Amino acid sequence: MTEDLEAQRPAPVLETERLLLRPFTAEELDAVAAGEHGAHFAHGFPTAEDMDFARESLMAGGYFFTESVYARMAIVEKSTGEIVGTAGFVGPPIDDELEIVGSLAADRRNLGYAQEGITALLGVAFADPAVTGVRASVPEDNAPAAQVLLAAGFVHRETPGPETDYVLPRPA
Repeated sequence: MTEDLEAQRPAPVLETERLLLRPFTAEELDAVAAGEHGAHFAHGFPTAEDMDFARESLMAGGYFFTESVYARMAIVEKSTGEIVGTAGFVGPPIDDELEIVGSLAADRRNLGYAQEGITALLGVAFADPAVTGVRASVPEDNAPAAQVLLAAGFVHRETPGPETDYVLPRPA
């Protein structure tokens, strides 16, 4: 990839009714990578998936993972100020599609937070006219994640492998 990194849009700060999605601070990313429970981390955060993301981000140098529009962001519950999960993109578009990813602490699931986060992220994704769709891969045993995607308008797409692929084409 030879894109000029300086031309990339910076990581956004997104606000929904109950959530704030914002870039991680360097200190938060270090704590998540170490599996530490920060003072403003919700019970159950970080998950193993969050720790893997943070470690990979630190090993890669961080730019696309913490500072660009493609960043995976902290999900902050506005009522408590606690980080309750992560949401964002895996990286820049591949074949004109962005891949969305996220996680929530177990006790913050089934509250509609995933739907709020996806809606905000789709606005970011489709603000780029080059993005023709948003995709997500879900382990076959994660029915709640599949339900959230289907409710957001994603459709199942056949792909080989152990995960189920969903895609949301750019709205007309």
